[in-house]
Amino acid sequence: MSLKEEHTEFVLRWYNEVWNNNNEALIGEMLHPECNALGLGEEPVIGSDGFKEVHRFFNANYENIHIDVHEVFVDGDYATAICTFTANYKPTNAPVKFSGTSITRIVNQQITAAWNFFDFLTLNLQIGKINAEQLR
Repeated sequence: MSLKEEHTEFVLRWYNEVWNNNNEALIGEMLHPECNALGLGEEPVIGSDGFKEVHRFFNANYENIHIDVHEVFVDGDYATAICTFTANYKPTNAPVKFSGTSITRIVNQQITAAWNFFDFLTLNLQIGKINAEQLR
């Protein structure tokens, strides 16, 4: 299997197992302990323990989480995934849907760095945390 195929399979496994199947146990296996993940909050998320907090936050607030990966582009150690996130917001059961892109650096079958660019503005509009009036 080529490196491109390995990284593509790895990224698809990450989204399918960790997110779609809610398999938190795989985070420690697939994410390097010193991974630096940006774009998931105000501060970088460091390591598998930090990422587990992000995972738990989403699972505490949303149900029926599903991430569709539309495309994966691989260049050396870097893999870029174009995704759509769908779920239901637990307090209101409102459906949410937003898209995003994640760039990961994969070394020895672990994510060592990640840059996340997800449309959290749309998410926050959909769940009522902000309204369109605030953007004018």
